[in-house]
Amino acid sequence: MSRATTAAPDTDSLLLVGRIWRAHGIQGEVKVIPETDDPHRLQTIASVFVGASPAEAKRMNIQRARLQQTKKGVLIVLKLEGITQREHADALRQQAVYASSADLPPLEDDEFFIHDLIGLDVVTPEGEPVGRVKDYIDQEWQALVVVARDAQPDVLIPAVPTFIETIDLDEQKLVIQPIDGLLD
Repeated sequence: MSRATTAAPDTDSLLLVGRIWRAHGIQGEVKVIPETDDPHRLQTIASVFVGASPAEAKRMNIQRARLQQTKKGVLIVLKLEGITQREHADALRQQAVYASSADLPPLEDDEFFIHDLIGLDVVTPEGEPVGRVKDYIDQEWQALVVVARDAQPDVLIPAVPTFIETIDLDEQKLVIQPIDGLLD
């Protein structure tokens, strides 16, 4: 892998790609729980940013990255430059792992980053306003879009084609197909 540049990116360009779970072995490797639908992306970049928040994150060059299949899913095992002992790796527990959006491979036409959904206007096919995307929850059994509504409780919309008709990032709009009871 090539060495990363030392220039710090704009914190707005940092995307959460994982969280350090724990140390792995005695050589300073860390196990990372991916926060991406494609953990392979971390095998294609030269550096990540590690910290409690994007503003606090420090660039760290990746010396080695591999995927590890577990009973609970895929983990990423990273060997980061400068982390040479288990104690150093343990000190990184619970830290967030960010990647610069410029370093990640380009997205396909039908792909988007989760953070791109936050703040989109949610409307029905007829154009009736429903609310704004507040959050996206990607759970093992179901992904959900959290929609904040004025003077009403938030609503959870399953992130499946049955309910989400269109995501238009240019128009900053998410069109849902509500069924009876979905918005009650």
